[in-house]
Amino acid sequence: MGAVYEVLSTPAAYLMPAYYDAHPPLRSTKPTLIPFGRDRLQHVVVWEPEVVTHAETVVWFHGGGYLVGTSESMNNAADVYNAQGYRFASVGFRLMPWQRFPAQVYDAFVGVRETLLWLSSRGEKGGVVVGGSSAGGMSAALVAYDLELQKRYGLDGSKVLAFVSCAAVLDAADMLVDYAPPGPVGTAVLRSGLDLPGCDVSDRDSVRAALRPFSPLDIVRTEAVDGVVPPVPYFGVHGVADETSPIETERAFAAEISRALGPSSSTLHEVEDPRWQHMVTTVTMHKRQVETDPVLSHLFSWLDDVL
Repeated sequence: MGAVYEVLSTPAAYLMPAYYDAHPPLRSTKPTLIPFGRDRLQHVVVWEPEVVTHAETVVWFHGGGYLVGTSESMNNAADVYNAQGYRFASVGFRLMPWQRFPAQVYDAFVGVRETLLWLSSRGEKGGVVVGGSSAGGMSAALVAYDLELQKRYGLDGSKVLAFVSCAAVLDAADMLVDYAPPGPVGTAVLRSGLDLPGCDVSDRDSVRAALRPFSPLDIVRTEAVDGVVPPVPYFGVHGVADETSPIETERAFAAEISRALGPSSSTLHEVEDPRWQHMVTTVTMHKRQVETDPVLSHLFSWLDDVL
C-alpha cells in the first residue's frame, strides 16, 4: 500500500511546483512553499498578487473527502483572489487511508499556524480568512470555531477574521459515516480510515458519537450554550440540489452562527440552479469571473464589508 501511495502522490507533490516554475499563474508571482511536517503533502503554497491591496490573507483547504487532492490544485482560486489584491495560501494535508482521520484536521491547525508565523516573519500584521471546499470546508470551520483545538495547537484565534464555506461538510458524519457501505465492508472501510480511540467502528451510532468533537455544527451548538462562539463572520455557498453534502446541514450551521453572533455575521448564498451539484460547486466556483458571476461578486462584496 505504501508503494502505491508513493506512485499516486509523487506527481502532484513533487512535479506541481516544477510545473509552476514553467507555467506561473496569470496574476501571481512564483508560489512559495512552507513545509510544516515530514509528509510531502504537509506544506502550504502561497501565491502573492503583483500588488497586495488587502492586509488579510485567504487560507484555503482543498476538497476531496480527505482522500485526494493537493495544495497545488488551488491555482485557479489563487488567480481569483490575487486579482482582487489578496494574498492566497493553500494548505496541504495528509490523506486517508494512509493517515487516518483526524490527522487531516490536525494538519489544518498546524498549517494555518505556520502560515501566520511566516506572515509575521515578513512583517505582515493582517489576519487570515479561512475557507475550504467540501471536506476542506470542514477543516476551515474547525480552525475558525474550535476553541479547544486552537489552544492545543497554539493557534491565535483572534487572527482568524472570517470563514468561507464552499459546499462545506459541516457534520463529520455526513461524509465519514453515511458514505461507508453497510455491513462488514463498511466496517472495514471505517476501520481503515478512522483513528477514534474507544470507538466501535462496527456500530454506526458509536462512530457518529465519536465524530461529534470534529463536527463544526456540533461544536458551534455546544459553544453557543456557553456563549463562547468565536466572533468569526461566516459566508457560505451551497447548491440547493447538492445530494452529497446536504444543504440542510449548512442551513442549520448558518442559523446557529446567526443566533450566536447576530444575523449580520451569517450569510448563506443558496444557488437554485439544479446544475450546482456538489462537484460543480466545489470544482468550478473559482473558475468564474468575479465581474459577472453573482456568487463571486457577492463573496467579495461581503469580504469588503466584514474585513
